[in-house]
Amino acid sequence: VTSSSVDHMEFFSEAAGRIQESALDAANRGNRYINSCLRLNEEMKGVESLAMQLKILRRNVDALDSAVNKLVRLP
Repeated sequence: VTSSSVDHMEFFSEAAGRIQESALDAANRGNRYINSCLRLNEEMKGVESLAMQLKILRRNVDALDSAVNKLVRLP
């Protein structure tokens, strides 16, 4: 009985160690993912102003296109 108990305790200790390693690895990967998301969030903050500038540019290009079309249609 004692030999069997020792074997079980060793097995349990080894399994617990592997679970701990896996949990630490998962936590590290999770932290890297969160940090990547935070960096991406910071980088994306400037995109809003760029989108507004592109909308204005598109309106201007559309107006230019319309003006050119009117000039081309003149007899």
